[in-house]
Amino acid sequence: MDSYVDEEPRRIPQQERGERRVAQLLEAAGTVIASAGYEAATMSAIAERAGAPIGSLYQFFPNKKALTQALRTEYGKDYEAVLEALEKQAKSLSLQQLAKRLIHVSVQFVEAHPAFLPLYDAPHSTRSPLTLRQRLRDRLAECLVASQIHPPRAKAKRLATIILQLLKGLNQLYAESGPVDRKQVVAEYTVALSAYLAARLQQNGHREQL
Repeated sequence: MDSYVDEEPRRIPQQERGERRVAQLLEAAGTVIASAGYEAATMSAIAERAGAPIGSLYQFFPNKKALTQALRTEYGKDYEAVLEALEKQAKSLSLQQLAKRLIHVSVQFVEAHPAFLPLYDAPHSTRSPLTLRQRLRDRLAECLVASQIHPPRAKAKRLATIILQLLKGLNQLYAESGPVDRKQVVAEYTVALSAYLAARLQQNGHREQL
């Protein structure tokens, strides 16, 4: 397991049983945070949801921040898998189709991980490790490289950095919106991403220099 919040978990799961326990604790944390919100979620409630003694929770995660960073890290890995799947589809997609698909899978991811949006209220110190965030950027860049436009990899990485920030804005506005407004938010961000990609990646095969 990764270290969390600059602290090593008090017990690193070496065996399958320990790994299963950590997975159960993280799942419980996601359920409680999704229901109660980050601030109201307690270690006791998470342990109870997992059916585990509170001491067992603290053996793996010394505090709520450590547990939260672990959950964010798992979510990051899950999203990395989403982008990996999208990369395989990208070669058959136009820029507009890729933009629409990227927005779609991102919204699907948020809806499949109910604690994802409440975690925006968590401290900045609980962010997933920098190395994972860089992997997400690189994976998204590979989606662009695999598309029908085939931008140079260095340029794709620059674009991916901006796109991830755009998706972060989508997530935040999505969290603040009601069900009806969310559809409009998704539609507007799809237009915005399509326009950005079209402006930076010419459709006629010539590559624009940033």
